[in-house]
Amino acid sequence: MEAVMQMKKAGRNRQLTERDRELCGFLAVCRYLTREQIERLMFPGRSKARSSTRLRQLAKKVGGQEPLLRGDLGYGSAEGWTTVWALTAEGFEVGSLHMGLKLERVPKQDVGHAFLKHEVMANEVFLGLVPQDGRTWAKMPRSFRWVLGEYLDLPFEEYARMHGRLDLEKRRLQPDAILEVPAFKKRFFIEYETGSATVRDAKKSTSTMAKLDRYGTFFRAPVENVRVGGLSDTAYTRAFSDGWSAEVLFVTRTEARRDSITRVIAARERSDKYRFAARALTLEESHRALCRGALYGAEQPPRNPTCAAPLLDVVPAAPILPTDAPARTASEERLRRGRVSVRGEQLATFEKLLRSSLDALSTAQESLTRLRLPTETIPAILRAAPEPMRLLSEYARRGREALSRYGLTAAE
Repeated sequence: MEAVMQMKKAGRNRQLTERDRELCGFLAVCRYLTREQIERLMFPGRSKARSSTRLRQLAKKVGGQEPLLRGDLGYGSAEGWTTVWALTAEGFEVGSLHMGLKLERVPKQDVGHAFLKHEVMANEVFLGLVPQDGRTWAKMPRSFRWVLGEYLDLPFEEYARMHGRLDLEKRRLQPDAILEVPAFKKRFFIEYETGSATVRDAKKSTSTMAKLDRYGTFFRAPVENVRVGGLSDTAYTRAFSDGWSAEVLFVTRTEARRDSITRVIAARERSDKYRFAARALTLEESHRALCRGALYGAEQPPRNPTCAAPLLDVVPAAPILPTDAPARTASEERLRRGRVSVRGEQLATFEKLLRSSLDALSTAQESLTRLRLPTETIPAILRAAPEPMRLLSEYARRGREALSRYGLTAAE
């Protein structure tokens, strides 16, 4: 009887609301959020006193119930002390159950104070994608997935010089987070750049250039096994067997940092290093690009928090996968930096025109040879033609297929 009374007493003292469960869900996914971030998500338009009261209640042990939150973390800056909230083990159980969260690994310790600020700032990339109306509390989006780097297990190997020789060393890739968008079969690796590390010094493991090299190895370097069809296995295809395309987003606080990283990415693409899709964007640009191209078909999340599903029937207004890495299949082809789109019928017409022109040149060469007239330039043109014609024929074929798919003879 006494045990029953204690359970009833504990239950009366603290009943979890739907908002409490959503807050635990956000913290299970993000791991750390500042008070300001929590107020923005869960208490829009409310007084600080109201949010403080509820946070304190959830951070207390009540009856037989353990606390769900902890507010003993934080960091100092020129603006003063910032309190950071996290989940207790009981809170993580509530949040992960609410989200159906399944993780490869759960960190057993908190990050250091030096990295705590970086962590909550990186979470701003995700929070800017959450639908809110400014009046009611936010709900965790279910149409895409945000996974922190600490929750990931992404091993790979790369060569490192040890004792004067190159040895294959085991490494583990740890982006700040990964954003997965099932509707578009797309995976974004997020690197939040605070500006504290150098950009170009590849010898420093924290530099942007070193990160680019690690990603190149992870995405493109072949590993031992060879897949059916001749395509080499990579660390990426081993970690993710779904065949989704991937892009690395370097998110910066300033335009100057963005431009510096953009120049490094461009210089690296002109080298002989492994190439992959990568871009540098400011925080605001990352929100617009992801919302428009991968999530909602608009430059910001919908105002209605319940409208968190992607607009599956909306084609992105501007493709967001600029890359000079060669596409392995037609489905991976994207409109990339320095390239332009061409109407399908124009490609087909140009292929016919060029093919007839080459046939005419070949015929002219034969005639000039019979007449013993100069033909020096014609053979060079014909020798150079096969590779451009092969590429043009492939793209003309894709153009004709795109037209026929919609029963068109000319693009709309």
